[in-house]
This record gives sequence, C-alpha cells and structure tokens, in this order.
Amino acid sequence: MASKVWVFDLDGTLMNSDFYQKPTEEACTEIMRALGDKSPSFAEIKRKHGELDKRMVYLRNPDTGKLYLYTKQRFPTSLVKIYEIFCKETGIDMSVPVTRRLYAIGLKAFKEERYIRKIKPQSFSIAKFLKEQGDILVILTKGDKRVQGDKKRALKKAGLLKYFDDFIIAPDSKYAYFKLIKSRYEGSSYYSVGDTYKDDIMPGIKTGYFGIYIPYLLNWKEVGKFKRIEQGRSKKNSNHYDNLMEIVEKYRYL
Repeated sequence: MASKVWVFDLDGTLMNSDFYQKPTEEACTEIMRALGDKSPSFAEIKRKHGELDKRMVYLRNPDTGKLYLYTKQRFPTSLVKIYEIFCKETGIDMSVPVTRRLYAIGLKAFKEERYIRKIKPQSFSIAKFLKEQGDILVILTKGDKRVQGDKKRALKKAGLLKYFDDFIIAPDSKYAYFKLIKSRYEGSSYYSVGDTYKDDIMPGIKTGYFGIYIPYLLNWKEVGKFKRIEQGRSKKNSNHYDNLMEIVEKYRYL
C-alpha cells in the first residue's frame, strides 16, 4: 500500500513564528531611551514599527536592488529606519551608536538557539507518529534561503529533521513546489498542513492535495480575517484543526 504524503509549512505550523517579538520590544525600549522626553509611547513605537516592517517586505533594498522580502537585512534595518523617522519627527539628531545597537538587537531574531526554542513540542509527536505509519513527510517553507536554511540547521540540531524526507524552500509562491513534490514522491493521498490558508492550503488544493488548515493566532497575514477565511474555506477539500495532534486523532478518517 502506497504511503500518504504530508507537506508541512514551517513558520507558524511546526514552529511558533514570533521570532521578532522580543527583539522588537528591546529595540522599542532602546529608542525610548535615545529620544528621552520627546519619545512617543512604547505602544506607539511598536505599532509604527510593525506597519513599517510589513511595508518593507515589498520595498527594494537600495544596497542590492532587490526586494527586502524576508531577508536578514529587512528586520534589523526596519528598526533603524523607525528610529530615523522618530528622530526627524522630534528634531533629534540620530546617534550612530544607537543605530548600531538597534541593528545588533534585530539580528538576535535569527539566532539558532531562539529557533530551537520556537519549535512546537507537538511537532516532534506528529512527525514521529506519521513516520511510524510509513508516511512520507516534507517541509515546504516560503522565505529567504539563508534565513530558512538557518532554521533547517536548528531543526536538525533539535532532532526534528530526521523524521522528514525533504526540506524545500520556496522563494515565493508554493504552487510549483506542490506539483514538484507530487512528481517526486508517489503516494496514496497527499496532504498540505499549514497556518496560512492562501499560501499553504489553496495552492495545495489546486494541485490535488487535501488541506489541513491550522490557524496561528500570531499570523500577521490573517489577524482579523480568521472568520472570513473560515467562511470561504473549501469544506470539501480541507479540514480546520485546532492543533497538530488532531491529525493523530483523525488519521484513520483521512
């Protein structure tokens, strides 16, 4: 009997994806300290930085001429840029030591030990269970090759990667990679597991996968849209689960 083939998203699915939260909060405190009495509130700095960081995903890096996307340059740079914006608004001269500290704070988001701590405990349980059934497991993650490659090494060090047959990084849309996986691995059925309906589930459905949609509350792409997404979700071609272990509970029905 042919194996089932499972394609897992990484960020928000196998790992908690709040990589930037603590560095952002540390940077906001640093900016408040640098601006002194003229500083906006912590909440205001954090909000405006979040808005800027999202915009920068699709802005061009002047040093490379390419879009920032999810590279290591975008996040530390956005911390420096929001500091620059507030300096202009308050009439305070930028401090080179502060900009250097902000950039260094931003780089903390990409440390291996932080990635290891972000792996969901359920990821080990579900991967081990599926492997024991003789199934094929693949990680398909969208993002920068360097950043996602660092996460791959963290998964290996933590002992999770050994359960997976492949680790694929998609620079943008996953659609072509779902087709590639189907041609590479023969299975009795194919499943796409992810936390972002548009990026993880829809491309899989279009290429013959059954979707396992597990929303992640900190997914900035879907915050405020969960109800609308659920209303529009294909009930015929996907299930909505609350956590990874529901796959174990309902495995025989899939």
